[in-house]
Amino acid sequence: MTTSTTSQRIETPAHTIAWLRPALLVSAALIVAFLFFYKLTDYPKTWFDEGSHLHVPKALVTMGVYADYSSEGLRHYGPTIGVGPTVMLPIAGVFQVAGVGLLQARLVMVFYLAAALLLMFLLARHLLGVRAAWVVTALLLTSPAIDMVDYGRQVLGEVPGLAFMAAGFLLWFVRWRHARWWELTLVGLLLGLSVVTKYQYLLVLGATLLLAWGMNLLWFKRSQQLFLLPGIVTAAIFGAWQLFTLVYLGPATIGENLTSLREFTAGAAAVFSQELMRRSLSELFSAKSFLWMLFPALGYSAWWLLRATRSANGVADDAAASRSLSFAPTDADRRHQLVILYALVVINLLWYVVASVSWLRYAFVGLAFATFFVALTFADLTADFSVVRLWQASKTTGQRGRGYVGLALLLLLAAIIVAPGARLAVRIATAPPDDSAQMAQVMNATVPLDALVETWEPQMGFLTDHRYHYPPQLLLNRTVRQKWLGETTVADLYDFTELNPEYVLVGEFSRWVAVYPPERLAAAGYAPVMTLGQYELYQRR
Repeated sequence: MTTSTTSQRIETPAHTIAWLRPALLVSAALIVAFLFFYKLTDYPKTWFDEGSHLHVPKALVTMGVYADYSSEGLRHYGPTIGVGPTVMLPIAGVFQVAGVGLLQARLVMVFYLAAALLLMFLLARHLLGVRAAWVVTALLLTSPAIDMVDYGRQVLGEVPGLAFMAAGFLLWFVRWRHARWWELTLVGLLLGLSVVTKYQYLLVLGATLLLAWGMNLLWFKRSQQLFLLPGIVTAAIFGAWQLFTLVYLGPATIGENLTSLREFTAGAAAVFSQELMRRSLSELFSAKSFLWMLFPALGYSAWWLLRATRSANGVADDAAASRSLSFAPTDADRRHQLVILYALVVINLLWYVVASVSWLRYAFVGLAFATFFVALTFADLTADFSVVRLWQASKTTGQRGRGYVGLALLLLLAAIIVAPGARLAVRIATAPPDDSAQMAQVMNATVPLDALVETWEPQMGFLTDHRYHYPPQLLLNRTVRQKWLGETTVADLYDFTELNPEYVLVGEFSRWVAVYPPERLAAAGYAPVMTLGQYELYQRR
């Protein structure tokens, strides 16, 4: 009788405010629509990486070739492998139907953003429950360390790659015990598309699949086909795309193309700089990483997974696995699946700290899946995010401390989500018109289409049809080493005056890497004729 009365007392408030659920869902939908679509062409402003990627679908539609381009002709590597055909081809298809434009391209990216969020929600619901899945979604949308909305509104590979990876994991985990060979093949296809979409995912995902297979051999003892078939198909998909790029994309021999491919994929993935390691760690230990909760959450989750696994194997009693007030999945398969995702997070963060060039963007996929373990930690310590249960616990002798701690953690979680979410909303709402689009209008009005324009702002080559020349693509790796390791400057390796261009357009990236030094411009007889936002247009006297 007492148990029934207590249960009724706990459930009554939820019943009386049930009308809030539709209102909350509508509010969430409006917030998401705002984050996805408002000022889509102005925020974030288009920049070097997005501009270079946009060259490929534009060239495919206007010239019928899958390549980048410059005034001297086609360039077959660089952006063609920076982002995969899973992004380039849909954008080209939209261009074919609706015309070439930044809005059309970014609408394709918003579709991928929505797909990635939905698939991550479904994966989190499968592993952690509905409430934790909503928390994962909110963290993905608002975390400044992940920057998913910023990346998802641009033509970049991170978010589409995450969508394919989440789809692969979801199918794999849902069909864990009953998967047929063709389902496991489809899992490998989806994971393969994720690494084709974003090359850096190959290192993280490949190591994760190998480690998962090894852990299964040692401890979990599932069917070997469950791991081998997805891994083999993933490698085959990536290998097939590599072979295509070597045989069909480049105009030279396979050996020369392979050399170019190695050059373009090197430079930022195996740096091993102590200074950059310290910088990477400072990023992960900063407030932007879930208000300093990244490593506490990963530490707690490791303990939680170890405790749950030991309990499931009979090493500890069941009571030890359920001492918390809250949600704790007891299904052994889900624990095993969480261990795989935990390995992916650790592998990505280790590589990011030890070997990468320390751009937080390189930790994107690991931080995205780290939201699962932040949500798990808070779920386990807050009675599955239940204010009612925590409030009841705070009034119960022996549970009072846990109740108050749980309520405090819910306030912390709200701060982790709301504060950066509000800042993101303000940035989008107050974003000024993109100065690249404004500069494109100026170029169209004042610069002849046949005039040679030297620049390292590839977005301008997408926004207008002028005759731009860009520095050689192989210099990109040198800019990385220049900026982060203090090596030879790009200006010492490249002299734009040899081409004698009529105009030089200096923008944010050109200025950042100092490829067009002001003294060289002046010495070569170039004078500024227009300044607009980040851009300075110089004309040869």
